[in-house]
Amino acid sequence: MLVVAAILRMLRLDTLPPGLYADVAANGLDALGVPRHGLQAIYPRGAGNGIEGMIDWLDAISVALLGARPIALYLTTVVIGLVTLPVHYLLGSRLFGRRIGLISTALLAFSFWAVQYSRLGYRTALVPLFLDLAFLLLFWAIRRGAAWRWLLAGVMVGLGAYTYTSYRLVVLVIAGVIVLRILSRRELPGGPSWWALYILAAGVVAVPLWIATELHPEVLSRDIGVFVFDRASLASVPGRLFDHAWRTIAAFNIWGDPERQYNVPHLPLFDPLVGIAFLAGIVVAIKRWRQSRYALLLLWLGLFTLVVGLSDRTPHMLRGSGLVPAAYLLAAVGLDAVLQKLWARRAALAAAAVCVISLAWTAGFYFAVYPTMPSLYFDYMGDSADVGRFVDATDWNGRRLYVCITFTRNGTVRPDPFRAVPIQFTTAGRVDWTFLDYRGVSDLPAGVPIAVVVDTRDHVVLRLLTERFPDGGVAYVLPLPQRPVAVFLHGDAGPFHPAASRSYSNW
Repeated sequence: MLVVAAILRMLRLDTLPPGLYADVAANGLDALGVPRHGLQAIYPRGAGNGIEGMIDWLDAISVALLGARPIALYLTTVVIGLVTLPVHYLLGSRLFGRRIGLISTALLAFSFWAVQYSRLGYRTALVPLFLDLAFLLLFWAIRRGAAWRWLLAGVMVGLGAYTYTSYRLVVLVIAGVIVLRILSRRELPGGPSWWALYILAAGVVAVPLWIATELHPEVLSRDIGVFVFDRASLASVPGRLFDHAWRTIAAFNIWGDPERQYNVPHLPLFDPLVGIAFLAGIVVAIKRWRQSRYALLLLWLGLFTLVVGLSDRTPHMLRGSGLVPAAYLLAAVGLDAVLQKLWARRAALAAAAVCVISLAWTAGFYFAVYPTMPSLYFDYMGDSADVGRFVDATDWNGRRLYVCITFTRNGTVRPDPFRAVPIQFTTAGRVDWTFLDYRGVSDLPAGVPIAVVVDTRDHVVLRLLTERFPDGGVAYVLPLPQRPVAVFLHGDAGPFHPAASRSYSNW
């Protein structure tokens, strides 16, 4: 199973995804700075767009080994995705027995979601791993006792705070299970001293993140900007809530995330058979909610589903990564319950058949359907990554180099430094260039040789460059698949030797 899972996550990783999105490239830039600046609790991305530090710490290892190239960032999450599987198996088997643990892990290993997000480079891939670890170690501490086990469980909970903002709901999940036990008048496992040690360890580990957030509250405030009620009038609230609720529920089995970068548009989280098993698992869990293990799954699923439902755009499954382990544990519970009733003697064979069908579903949609999606190269900013490779491999012969990227909205041209981030990463430490705001073309120096890399269709910038430098002109056009790029030269310098055009590669 792990071998097949590794093949699904590694196959064609050199060209799929076909680019490097700016958010992932920004992680790479931070990772390149780790040797100089050390580990940071949070990394700023502009007002309200900071991220927790763990993905950058891990990317620093990949980048140190492979250099500043997209494959290094993708391999980080591939490894994370693969490590998640045995941890998920251990949790599932501790909660429900080896059979359900194995079924759940196989379904997760072969799911489209797990394959896709293991290959994207985003920090959200860390959330399933650390949630599984948090509950596994807590369960272990409760069963086996000893101060060091409770200490380790607390450390893991605190460490998970450095993965992604939504992870912090783990506190509500644990608190919810405790409250349900108390309301049911059942004894809380472990003594007060163990729980105090657990909370203390978690708090101490999370303190640097808390301090960094208090010192720079604007850095991790993006949750406000992506909230369902952001810029919504009071009258529109009920309608928006209803719309988001049904879209979130539908994302599991009917109508998934429309974003091409994250999904085959509208493909649901589950394939049809696993989706039915998931619904059966919810029924089983609701019937047995008084048992802590089933209450855990229901609270886990419910709270992390709220993250999706209350987002400004839903279903946004990148933000819902925390619900996935619980969803696949419920699917395994449901599948096992159904098969034990309908076909007990051949339950193992039937479960294996469901896993094989899930594998075929994922392989077909990811490797056959997904690459045919229109504009996928542009959505992943493959053009920017290719420009970075071109800039890096070209001999500029002492010219002062500028890169100008713009976008047009409502007829207004705006500079677009966001799409330049992949260029920054792929040229980091090797080529010195400056992002050019097109409104500053008139300020470019006339007395030195310059080169400006610009979109061939960006007639506004090309016109401004021609007016500023009548003796200059387009010397080369890089024939990218969807957005050819021009090189505008001005001034006397050595011969211009553009790098050869190559097909896209994450290497």
